[in-house]
Amino acid sequence: LVAFDSNTSLRVLETEYTPFPDPLRADISETALNNTGFFREQDSPLHAVLAEHYAQASLSIISKSGMDVKAIRAIANHGQTVRHEPNATPPFSLQLGDPQTIADRTGIPVISRFRQADLAAGGQGAPLMPAFHAAVFGQQSETLVLNLGGIANLTRLSEPVIGFDTGPGNTLMDQWIGRHHGRSFDPHGDWASGGQVEGEILNLLMQTSYLHQPFPKSTGTDLYNLDWLERIVPDLERYAPQNIQATLLAFTVESIKLALTQLDQASGNIYVCGGGTGNSFLMDQLVARLGNYRIDKTDALGVPADWVEAAGFAWLGYCHLQNIPSNLPSVTGARELAVLGERFDPRTSLTQSKSGSQPART
Repeated sequence: LVAFDSNTSLRVLETEYTPFPDPLRADISETALNNTGFFREQDSPLHAVLAEHYAQASLSIISKSGMDVKAIRAIANHGQTVRHEPNATPPFSLQLGDPQTIADRTGIPVISRFRQADLAAGGQGAPLMPAFHAAVFGQQSETLVLNLGGIANLTRLSEPVIGFDTGPGNTLMDQWIGRHHGRSFDPHGDWASGGQVEGEILNLLMQTSYLHQPFPKSTGTDLYNLDWLERIVPDLERYAPQNIQATLLAFTVESIKLALTQLDQASGNIYVCGGGTGNSFLMDQLVARLGNYRIDKTDALGVPADWVEAAGFAWLGYCHLQNIPSNLPSVTGARELAVLGERFDPRTSLTQSKSGSQPART
């Protein structure tokens, strides 16, 4: 829950983590793996299912904060990406989680579909966070922001701001430990830290095409998944699973190091955010492999590392309400600046029947 004084000044008022139930998490992974038949959101039943979960999560954090629902101007909801095709003709990106349903269930306007305006302007539609990083953290020479989400991305804060997806962050490690231990992630990187890096596999992974494409570029879990890994390494199962986990962590680190080379950034400050900051072994390996850089968390810049991306999408929602362009053509390759997002207002009759009250107003 974020309050904005302007598009460059914010306060994180409340945070709450609501995990997906395990069956839903499995359905999301299955949908992203088998997505070639999806050309619109309604092609997947998860579009409606996820919306109900997002709505309940939104109402839960508002309740936790003690704030009146009517005080909330909007919910910014990115949804779950299951297919991202910025280089298709025409380009498109699919996020599941019906924003109209979220608006109806909560009685609060929803800002969603953030990638489409940038795609329409010839951009990649991703990554979207560099614009937020530059606005809130300011443009600083020799300073970068590294987001370690499912996919990792880098933002160079000097002029011109440049940012792109470097490759996998946590996603391959999460999927691999899920297959072998039924966990959704490797706490602190303990499993990976006990394995040995398989150098031959790491070399194969580092030769894959996405890493060597010029920016602007973006990717997602629709590419980086275990099906992709098994195509690169068909005899994967003959290796010790723990060694593969160690190798996947090394792949994340080395792909980030390669991206820094592509940015021609040999030294400086890197502020890290995202779920990967909780993986202490991953953070240690970044420090060891990026010896020319001073590495810290974004907490030092005023936004807690765990909540930067959530605050970033709240910022995109705020910019939409204020009619402020929130893409960066230097990042996405778009022809022009664009106000991102589409607004979905609650349908009054549905909201009244659910809650007996009028919908919130902006």
